[in-house]
Amino acid sequence: MKTYLLPLALLFLAIQSAAQQKTQILSPVDGKIVGIWPHENKLRSADKLRELREKYGFSYLLIAAPYGDQFYENVRNSGYDADHIMKQIYYPDLANRPDWFWKNIGSLGRVWAYYIDEPVSRGFPYTAVLKLFSDLCDKGFYPAAKFVVGELDEKKAERFLNTADAVMYSGYGSRDKLGTDQVQSWHDWNQYLGPKFSMIWISSDDDSLEYRTLLKAAEDQGINAVWFYQYEPLDSGKETGNENLQRFCDAAVEFGFLRLNKQK
Repeated sequence: MKTYLLPLALLFLAIQSAAQQKTQILSPVDGKIVGIWPHENKLRSADKLRELREKYGFSYLLIAAPYGDQFYENVRNSGYDADHIMKQIYYPDLANRPDWFWKNIGSLGRVWAYYIDEPVSRGFPYTAVLKLFSDLCDKGFYPAAKFVVGELDEKKAERFLNTADAVMYSGYGSRDKLGTDQVQSWHDWNQYLGPKFSMIWISSDDDSLEYRTLLKAAEDQGINAVWFYQYEPLDSGKETGNENLQRFCDAAVEFGFLRLNKQK
């Protein structure tokens, strides 16, 4: 009889663990920001966005530049409020269709921050980007919202230190380095740029095997804002699965960015 008890006990524990994983509720640790740039499939569903916020603990959300009213409605219905939304702005949209650009910004309304990705690396005219920031100020969107700039090189990011409220390293490491080169880049940026280097990207694709290494390094370096990049690949149905989200969140719990609350 005893020979059957151990397998049954192990089966029970496995079922219990799986049930807990389905019902766990996560939230950010006080003083930490855990945000996500989600795949389009998530933005198409208020329920999926709500799950990101209520189950996985992503309290901040980035909305990519192309998306407008239909997606904004899903965001509002999911429970994300203006104080937890970062909106990407894309300079070519302003250059090529300015009326659409300003309507898109105005339709969303007040947000926590505006994000421009790699303006120097992408060859956007520097003075035009500065004028865009100035225009956002003139239209009353700043200083209510922050300006956040992502770049691939700390010397390029330095050009925005007097304009941006925060700068982010938007690159990732080589897979064969297992995250060590990315950790070194964060250290170098911190030394070179000081406290305005205050946020990082971790990719659901390029970094998928290195969540523990990267989140431990973020904690060790005193970085309090971590953003999970899930936007690409863009093809419908090709987003990374929830098991990938779960592994990121498990590491975020382990290294003090998320906390596990009471089970529901």
